[in-house]
Order: sequence, then structure tokens, then C-alpha cells
Amino acid sequence: MKPQYVVYRHGWNPANQDPDAGLPEKMAVARVEAGSPEDACELASRQITLEPNQHLSAEPAEEVDAHETELNMPA
Repeated sequence: MKPQYVVYRHGWNPANQDPDAGLPEKMAVARVEAGSPEDACELASRQITLEPNQHLSAEPAEEVDAHETELNMPA
């Protein structure tokens, strides 16, 4: 089984990531199994919209999940 990646879309655009709607500049848009971050971005680009001023990045899901768990722990 390939590792999972969380894919993020970077860049505001009224068509799909409008800052006026409170959406962030970096937004998680997909979770995919892939052999590398580059492969994850390629797979996600087939499923999501990208406007000219936007790009994708990917981070290992294991690291993202661990960080989210840490953020959600009570103080």
C-alpha cells in the first residue's frame, strides 16, 4: 500500500477559494495514496479545479494527522 498524502491548493480565487468567504490561502483539497508528493499533486489535479494563480502541494498524511491531533489536545 502506498502512503497517503494531504494535498493543498494554494492561492485565492473567487471561483474556488474566495477569501471573502473566509477561505484560507492554503486549503486542504484532497487525500490520496501516492508514491511521492509530486504524484499526489498529479492525482489530485485530475479531481479538483485550479485557477491560473493557484498551485498544489502535498504533505504526508501521517504528519498532518499527528499535527492536527496535537492541536486538538486539551491544554
